[in-house]
Amino acid sequence: MNLVKSNWFLLILLSAIWGGAFTLNKMALDSFTPEVIVAGRLISGSVFLVALIYFLYKRFSINLAQVNYYLFMSLVGIVIPFIAIITGQKNIDSAMAGILMATMPISTILLSHLFLDDEKMNKQKFIGFIISFLGVFILIYRDDLFIDNSISETFESQLLVILGATLYAFAAIYGKKYKITDPLSASTGTILFATFFMTIYLIFIDQSKPSYSNLLLDMNILLLGVLCTAIATVIYFQILQSEGASFISMMNFLIPLWAILFGIIILNDQFSWNYILGLLVILFGIKLANSIP
Repeated sequence: MNLVKSNWFLLILLSAIWGGAFTLNKMALDSFTPEVIVAGRLISGSVFLVALIYFLYKRFSINLAQVNYYLFMSLVGIVIPFIAIITGQKNIDSAMAGILMATMPISTILLSHLFLDDEKMNKQKFIGFIISFLGVFILIYRDDLFIDNSISETFESQLLVILGATLYAFAAIYGKKYKITDPLSASTGTILFATFFMTIYLIFIDQSKPSYSNLLLDMNILLLGVLCTAIATVIYFQILQSEGASFISMMNFLIPLWAILFGIIILNDQFSWNYILGLLVILFGIKLANSIP
């Protein structure tokens, strides 16, 4: 399997993992606050990742000379967007969160044009991304999408999800421009720094005082940590460092599809005609954006 095909496979796999995270977040919110969920998934994810690295390489190290990189990627790429998105999910459903997350690729191509010499925007790429964005809207559309909750009740939550998506775009640009190490080291250092910040919060600041054993043994938290954080972050850095920010941002066009599929399988949501139509439009837009002009 060549690099291009491999990265497409990893992109689809990563979109499936993070699409499932929406469902896991929603279920975890029944028991924990957003900040506690983030802390729990980071702690379990970092323990798994460190154990995996030691098992594979019989050693573990972090280069403290790269502290600026780890600080930026942990705060802007993990801690703040995780909290913003999960908090937003308290008052909006997964469909709305999906279309808001799909704003990331639009932000990414604009930021890439400004900050990355090898990812300049052209007309064809921009049109392709707009078409894919419209496909996401078709994918998640239903008659009561904007009726169930009033704008006044959901506006803040919508802004929080958009904030998370925008911060992901900034992290993708920074991670591509200043890649300093291999994907495994980059993901490990980033997760450990993020875990440090959230552990301090959990111990000294959080007022809900959850049972640590219940938190770290909760199946939703474990899946969020091991699968959606540790494994997913390694895949993320592999794609980011080999393909770039614009390529990986297309994942956000696929995440709503997986979120809907998991909803049907796990939560018995109803299937709708627009799922197929939306997927076809998304794939057409992605193909157009990545075609050689």
